Amino acid sequence: MAVPILESLLNSLSGLLMGVLVLATMASPALAADPRGVWLTEDEDAALTITKCDDRLCGRIVWLESATDRSGSPRRDQENPDPAKQRQRICGLVVITGLEPSGPDTWDGSVYNPQDGKTYSGNITVLSDTTLKLRAYVGLPIFGKSQTWTRVDPAAASDIEYNCRTPG
Repeated sequence: MAVPILESLLNSLSGLLMGVLVLATMASPALAADPRGVWLTEDEDAALTITKCDDRLCGRIVWLESATDRSGSPRRDQENPDPAKQRQRICGLVVITGLEPSGPDTWDGSVYNPQDGKTYSGNITVLSDTTLKLRAYVGLPIFGKSQTWTRVDPAAASDIEYNCRTPG
């Protein structure tokens, strides 16, 4: 009689253990894919590097197709609502801030648009090793715009970053 009771108890324990493992797997947040690297925008007119900034990630413009204005001077952040920041160069500007994992392959943060001087809520979803989707929005994600960016080959990234290091 003792063997069937022991067998029943072991079966119950193994079932309980399996249930706990399944729940633990479901309850733990999935790690987001790593979006760090250099990315070319959808229009191929800018490249940004996404790197670690303190305990989160941020994105800095490292190349612009049109880095200068009509007079040949570096483009400035003229639309910035803070007059003290309107003289800063757009090339080299941090435009994505506070990125932190929010789900599988997804990071949430803020996106600054130097074309209109506004900061939007945003998220990045890593679609593959070579593509990500950036969505910037006001309020809810349905009220926004998306772009698909392409990862830049690391060997070419150092040449791209050089564009923002020129004096100005």
